[in-house]
Amino acid sequence: MSKKIFVYLLVLLLPFIYSCRNSGETGKADNKLHVIATIFPLYDMARNIGGEKVAVSMLLPPATDAHNYELKPDDIIKISKADLFLYVNMELEQWAHKVIAATSSKSKLLPVETGSGIGMFPSTGGGKVVEHHRQHHSAKFDPHIWLDFNNAQKMADSIASALVKTDPRHSDYYLKNATQYKNKLTALDNKFRTELTGCKSRTILHAGHWAFAYLADRYGLKYYSVYNASADSEPEPQKIMELIAQIKNAKASYIYSEDLINPRLAQTIAQETGANLLKLNNGHAISKAEMSRNVSFLELMEENLVNLKRGLQCP
Repeated sequence: MSKKIFVYLLVLLLPFIYSCRNSGETGKADNKLHVIATIFPLYDMARNIGGEKVAVSMLLPPATDAHNYELKPDDIIKISKADLFLYVNMELEQWAHKVIAATSSKSKLLPVETGSGIGMFPSTGGGKVVEHHRQHHSAKFDPHIWLDFNNAQKMADSIASALVKTDPRHSDYYLKNATQYKNKLTALDNKFRTELTGCKSRTILHAGHWAFAYLADRYGLKYYSVYNASADSEPEPQKIMELIAQIKNAKASYIYSEDLINPRLAQTIAQETGANLLKLNNGHAISKAEMSRNVSFLELMEENLVNLKRGLQCP
């Protein structure tokens, strides 16, 4: 089915949706703003900034890759009933334009591109450290911008601004919560910078998909991954061999893996090199177990720091 036909069919569904609303099926008896976020970092930011004034849900199921998510008609219906739709950018959620097109003329929904104005690195897919300049608008860019905590603060500001615009009566409440959340991000950023100083190794060797370039750049680390930015991609054999060679040459005791990628390749590389595996979580690839224990984005990043210090042999 072509994109145009898909969007057209979704638009046809919307009159039915709003007739349900007029019949009292609004889902807003709680008088809260209803917010739908595509991925976990946005979900967690929104629930921290919105607090008791909002009801936040996450669109993508745990352990789902947002790059190639198959948008369903039910998703459009769900989103159209919300007040805010939070997404990162068109580089990550390349299907977000379908949501916006299907709801623009029929809904009071406010779509919020939380990464608007934040430059992106080229999505190199491994082999070289990212360049230290920002570039804009391309089909091949790394969308994992929230792993630079300065970017995460800007995304928090975008969410706060959208909440204030939609619910100005509680603007002071949202802005206060946003400030508190940003202060926590600043503290975490300082902790990363301090504790990743003086490490024996300065290279993150990652048998997962290309996601940690922003983190590496912020703290002066090098980064190598065998995959490109999409978890659905397949690594090139040459990149696998290059990673194995790097591990052996560095006599690295640890390499990094992630939940979103099948662990078989990481396990094979570990066996080949004698290295041990440590987990890195990009926040996007949250598991069902982590959701069940109500983990926060900040907690996931704290866990990353522990594993980075161990793998890079930091003091």
